[in-house]
Amino acid sequence: MSAGSGVPDSFGNVTAEYLALRRECGLVPGRWEVVWVEGPDAVAFLQGLVSADVEGLSERGVCRSFLLTPRGMVRFSLWVLKVGDKLGLVCGRDEGPDLSETLEYYRIRVKATVRLDPRPVSALVGPTAPWTTTLEQGRWESIDKDFRASAPLAGTPRVFFTGEAPGGIGPVGELAWRAVRVESGEPEVGLDLDDRTIPQETGELADAAISFDKGCYLGQELAARIDSRGRVNRTLRGLEVRTNLLPPEGAEVRDGERKVGRITSVAESLELMAPVGLSLIRRGTDPGDEVRIRWQGGEAPARVRVLPLVDA
Repeated sequence: MSAGSGVPDSFGNVTAEYLALRRECGLVPGRWEVVWVEGPDAVAFLQGLVSADVEGLSERGVCRSFLLTPRGMVRFSLWVLKVGDKLGLVCGRDEGPDLSETLEYYRIRVKATVRLDPRPVSALVGPTAPWTTTLEQGRWESIDKDFRASAPLAGTPRVFFTGEAPGGIGPVGELAWRAVRVESGEPEVGLDLDDRTIPQETGELADAAISFDKGCYLGQELAARIDSRGRVNRTLRGLEVRTNLLPPEGAEVRDGERKVGRITSVAESLELMAPVGLSLIRRGTDPGDEVRIRWQGGEAPARVRVLPLVDA
């Protein structure tokens, strides 16, 4: 079992689990949580906190967003669900209590409640995922007390949900899920991103998660300044390792004698038949460049790649 994941590395066959995610459908169990914000002021409250335009989000719509620190760094990467004066914020597992506490800290004279849903949020991932035939992309629905939300993963269908999973779909473990997540270029806060990460360093994720047409929100000043300046010093990239060595997470990425980043999430890609990883790569080292990944006792050549590494 991977440290801190709560999910075994595999449920018996890593290759079959990976192929289910890529060719059919796999169940990614309980990797997320949801915090509900509800009340007359809920929409206005979150409009002033998160980076997405929740006021402009359509009914039953789903969008990406950040909740930044006051200094403008990434604190949470979220999916926002909206219906009326009720919004759900889907975050990573174990982030729910911190997210709830953060929202409560800013909830001053606001007519809205903040509630961490005790039920785990799972996902169906893959081209044949059930519910996608009736659930439009970027939309969500309520089923009794549960919900289903379409939130594609770099073009691959994905449906977040609470409650019972459909029958006949096998669970996938940490190794297969991490491989598809890295191939898709989806970073995790606390592993690939932290409170020193500028939102625009996440590349296309920032394009989806930030509205530059809305008013002020927490940490907006830095995001707006970077947008007007037009560049950042680092960008989230993929790394395709050129040998069959799996580097450890945290290993240095070097371009000649210059340290240009460190590899974070690491996985085995069956599509590319190579180890792959994510890294915030410094400006001056571009996609297509050859780099070296170095760690105590070893090193491996790698190529910098744009994300996603694998098309849906």
